[in-house]
Amino acid sequence: MTDHTPDIDPSHDPEDHANDEELAALVEETVNALLKAARARQTYVLGNPLIEKFQAELSDKLGAVWDVLPHLAVTFDEGRLLWRDREVYSKPMGPDNFAFRFFKDGIRQLALLPGVEEGELAEFIELLAQSRPAHDDDLLATLWHRDFKAIRMDYVDASEEDATEVPTPNRNAGAGESLEDMTEIEAVLESGTVEEEDPGEFSDITLAEPDLLYLKREMEAEWARPVVHDVTLALLDQFEMRDQERRRQVVDILREMLPRLLADRDFGNVALIVNELQLLANKTGENETQELVTSLLRDMSEAMAEMVSTVGTEEASPPADDLAALIGALQAEAIPTLVRAIPAVPSRQTRDRLAEALDRLVGANPGYLVDLLSAEDPMLAAEAARIVGRIGLREAEPDLVELSKRPEDVTRQAAIEALAVLGSAVGAEALATALSDPEKDIRMAAVKAIEAVRPEGAAILVGGIVGRSDMSDRDQGEQMAFMRAYAKIAGDEAVPLLAKLLNGRKWWGGRRAPATRTCAARALGVVGSPAARAALQKAASDRAVPVKSAVRVALRAIDSDSDERLAVGELPDDSETDQVADPLELDMKLDLDDQGEKGGSS
Repeated sequence: MTDHTPDIDPSHDPEDHANDEELAALVEETVNALLKAARARQTYVLGNPLIEKFQAELSDKLGAVWDVLPHLAVTFDEGRLLWRDREVYSKPMGPDNFAFRFFKDGIRQLALLPGVEEGELAEFIELLAQSRPAHDDDLLATLWHRDFKAIRMDYVDASEEDATEVPTPNRNAGAGESLEDMTEIEAVLESGTVEEEDPGEFSDITLAEPDLLYLKREMEAEWARPVVHDVTLALLDQFEMRDQERRRQVVDILREMLPRLLADRDFGNVALIVNELQLLANKTGENETQELVTSLLRDMSEAMAEMVSTVGTEEASPPADDLAALIGALQAEAIPTLVRAIPAVPSRQTRDRLAEALDRLVGANPGYLVDLLSAEDPMLAAEAARIVGRIGLREAEPDLVELSKRPEDVTRQAAIEALAVLGSAVGAEALATALSDPEKDIRMAAVKAIEAVRPEGAAILVGGIVGRSDMSDRDQGEQMAFMRAYAKIAGDEAVPLLAKLLNGRKWWGGRRAPATRTCAARALGVVGSPAARAALQKAASDRAVPVKSAVRVALRAIDSDSDERLAVGELPDDSETDQVADPLELDMKLDLDDQGEKGGSS
């Protein structure tokens, strides 16, 4: 191994490859395989099959590299690894950063040559695993003394005056891809015994202040080590083994472990588990393995949905990638939890993402949502009804009709609104019944639904309610909603009744309330026909200011609409105009109706 190797330059490869992006992806996979092999050697006792497995995978990757490249040369740039100016590795700065460990010791470039996997590669991995980043071991010196033939490096002397100053990593950083020394621990594990020291032998030793600070720093770093993360990585490594019984054991362990992580709101490790398990299961392509993962996610789905729904209510929110992984892993069992939780989620962004996940789950498993329509909790049933309307789940229409008969106001209103959105004749009877509901909001929802759906007989149905004597007892907003719907549905056929409400008199000669006459005038403006205009002109001199104002607005609306129709040539011809009822005839009809009403009352 030489100190400077100008012939190894990744930016001047002798062979020009057309698709560097694919090559960069292969290099990145090779670097990751190297890290996994080193981590396995650091984590497991020598002889563990995982060590051999990951080293074999690294050799396979290198074999693929030799097919397209004469050598593999990478450049170290503090926390990154570059190949031909393309980033193939990047981690936060810290002692567990693979690239930083080389960079801080002056190593700027590393090249692996064909044949390295025949012997030197295993020793190279061993040295990486035994190096001690937490104690500032000189990796350059360690590698230099081995004098590898198929491994070359280019470096700078960090002690030179013009050498680049290397930043000091944070020693409290997480373990991640840690390559810390495990040889002493492995020796204890292999022997099965711990040698006890004679406490008297060191009783007269007094530690100096620097030694105490060093021990304190090392203890803090050890306590800060993310043990759960390391255990999670080890379990996932075990799951990756081609052993179905071992995979079942790992899933059983995770079945016990995940509830605790969910209770602790450990988004990072939960997301890591569900994301990696799905990737590994898909990678194997084995139905049994995929079913193992699916069963675990199915059992944990409800708890994951509860955890995701807390986003925005806690001080710290998880990274977007973690949240996406959890939402993507939710199964049909999460539907009831999501239906309950989504309305209460304070973050609109999270609420929208949960709603998208819910729609996806319901689309694949509609039976779960239909079952919720009969839930005892009225709020849950009502929210399920709103979702049915939102996604247009027509198979739920009979259940919505039953829901509209429940005693709770919130369920009846939600059912009516959903039936209105679905617009099916199945719910026409329920909508008709809701027109006379004791609650105003439900009556309003029902009449708007009938205006939108327009089932058969809707004009007679709504007109019958508009013409009832108790219509004037309702507030002006409700009267306007019913009369407007009647005008929209019946059109010109609504004019006689609306004109009667505007201009007619009761049997004792009194006029209807100004609120009723005002609503009738606005509804006639909605009809907009010549007959409606004639009825409005008759009321132009009404003494009630609100009525007179409503008449003016309605006439102006009709005139404006007529001008627009004239501009496009849509006004009726003279023959059509002559067929419109004469205002005098309309007045006579209203008088006859009034006399009939008076006679009936007598």
